[in-house]
Amino acid sequence: MARRLSTEPIMSLSSETVRIAIVGGGVAGLSTAYYLQKHCPGPLSIDIFEKKAALGGNAETVLVDLGDRVDADGPNRAYLRWADLGVNDVNLATYHLLKQVMDDIGYLQNMKPLQDTTSYFSGDGSLALTDDSALTTGVTDPRFSVAGADDGLLGLLIAVVHRAAIDLLPDITPDYTVGEFFQRCIETPQQMLAAAALQLKVHVDWSDPALPPCLQRVRDDIYYPRISAMYFADERGPQVMPLLAPFEYYQLQEGGVAPDRRYFDMGAQTWLEALASWLTAGHRRDAAVRLHTDAAVHVTVNPGQVTLAREGLPDATFDLCVMATHADDAARIVAFGDGVAAAGAQLRQVLESIDYTFGYAVCHTYDGVMPPSRNIWRTYNVLKRSRADSVFPYRMSYVCPLHQNDPVNPPYNQAGLPQFFVSLVDDLNRIPVDTMLDRVQGTGRVHPRLFAALPRATQRSLQHEAVRGGYHPAEYGRAHPMGSRLAGKAWTMFKHNVLDAACYRAQHAIAAYNQATAVAFSSAGKVQCPLLFAGGWTNGAGLQEQCLQQSRQLVMWLGMASEATEPAADTGSAVA
Repeated sequence: MARRLSTEPIMSLSSETVRIAIVGGGVAGLSTAYYLQKHCPGPLSIDIFEKKAALGGNAETVLVDLGDRVDADGPNRAYLRWADLGVNDVNLATYHLLKQVMDDIGYLQNMKPLQDTTSYFSGDGSLALTDDSALTTGVTDPRFSVAGADDGLLGLLIAVVHRAAIDLLPDITPDYTVGEFFQRCIETPQQMLAAAALQLKVHVDWSDPALPPCLQRVRDDIYYPRISAMYFADERGPQVMPLLAPFEYYQLQEGGVAPDRRYFDMGAQTWLEALASWLTAGHRRDAAVRLHTDAAVHVTVNPGQVTLAREGLPDATFDLCVMATHADDAARIVAFGDGVAAAGAQLRQVLESIDYTFGYAVCHTYDGVMPPSRNIWRTYNVLKRSRADSVFPYRMSYVCPLHQNDPVNPPYNQAGLPQFFVSLVDDLNRIPVDTMLDRVQGTGRVHPRLFAALPRATQRSLQHEAVRGGYHPAEYGRAHPMGSRLAGKAWTMFKHNVLDAACYRAQHAIAAYNQATAVAFSSAGKVQCPLLFAGGWTNGAGLQEQCLQQSRQLVMWLGMASEATEPAADTGSAVA
């Protein structure tokens, strides 16, 4: 039964200002501060601590130099381009909270449409397919169309399999794997897929001998490559992952409506910086928000308060702390005092159950990671691995001129654009160093209008400040053997938790803990262990919309919103 939470503000029991620390300056941390500021009517003091100089976890915007632009009068100016390493687009048709926040802070007009097309390919050329259903400008070749493959059967079965998997989501557990689902589809197609075919009003001849091999192709040529290309993929392969993981992702990304996929004009960091500027602009006299960058902290939790220590500065105490970081980072920097040692031990067990993969985002010109046929180069290029390739972390390549140019704004596309790419790979050795693009150093070739439009973090890096986004490999013991050869190159380390069954169990446990802690804090103005958790690992696949959902849910549990909500699921592993 739905339970309506208290609508009293967190400060209702006292006129004193409530002091809240948020550790993490990504979308989770910033959106937590946003919802607190929007829904909390009493005196509130919020401090956000980001250990890097730039905002965002897997967000970094770089500027690269591709030479000189040439027109009828010859070379006339530098042709510089920005590129996002990591986070780079969203679907505004389904990201309702994100769209609402962007509209509220005046950022929405910065979201530009992209060419939403995909290719599926193998390095030897044996697989070459394109999904051009959302192509708006360009050329599509019917010979490579997913919709037309196998006399139309492949495209039809993709739709039916997809619908069948989505329909299973409410009834399955994280232990039901992708491999089990597809094997059942191949072995008993009518039993698994007939209801979905009926929903879609498509006819399938269940006695057709071509059906099982085509379903194998749906698995091996489409879904296994797509799932292996996801940032939360398990390195053991897609077959061991919970079916929930990719298909809950698809459900949110698609939502049963036509996609409205957009990129962040001038880079994803412009969005984070716009949200941070709005938060610190002083919209309310009684709710101050301060943002601290280059602010690595250590967190000590004691009964009723949290202390944050920063090198060279006095310790600061808070009534409540929200850890908006990855689980492994939280485990590393949080300590628990004697009065909360038992709860701390249980929380640490949850945090340490989350597994991580590390990859690299590289901006380059190496076409060896692209389909052999240029006719199928698309915005998203998904590689089908060979059976001998046993390492599966995230690998995908974007054609940047398709991804981050506005097709309805022709001046973006009039320069005879050189082809360049951003690839997410498990090993930097997959991209030859001499094809990696250099980060622009200095402002000498940068037009003032371009400079003014770039994220502030990118501006500062051009001015020779040590400003880097993303994650620092050395911090995680992953210094790359290329060493100094990578100096100045446009790359960063990409990190994300694996969305496996253990992660789902941890998410349920942390939701139960968050709810109990937040409701207790709202009721009494104080709680024994005043620590809450946000961040991408806490909700689904950690999409930006899911980070906002988590932030908003925390505020609801704190009693600052009047909406009803279901209690967190009891999985038997909730932290006391």
